[in-house]
Amino acid sequence: MIMEEGGCGAWQRVPEDIVMRLDDVPGAAYEVPSEVTCGLQEGHPDSHMAVLQGWGNEEVWLSWSAPRTVTAPGCRAEGMTCLLPTGHQGHHHVIMTDMVEDEGPYWVADRADLEARRAGVAKG
Repeated sequence: MIMEEGGCGAWQRVPEDIVMRLDDVPGAAYEVPSEVTCGLQEGHPDSHMAVLQGWGNEEVWLSWSAPRTVTAPGCRAEGMTCLLPTGHQGHHHVIMTDMVEDEGPYWVADRADLEARRAGVAKG
């Protein structure tokens, strides 16, 4: 398993009953994984989190110290497409959906941080 620099990466097996329940969601966006790694930034406080399933504007996340699922909309702060749920701790983990060959995802504090980061990548 490859870990992205700056990501937490804590590993968790997804309980089989949760995988089975989420595999049959109408309009499901993903194949539910049997194991996940935490999608939050390294050193985050509180529980680990990883996305399990999505449909429309809702996503189901596995949150663990002890495994549990939560349903929450995805974070769309300042119009950015953040790969974490609304209300997450730490920086945003964003992709640019309007860019076909974007270098992201990026860990950023806000849109200004993202623009500065992307300008640095474009120059480098």
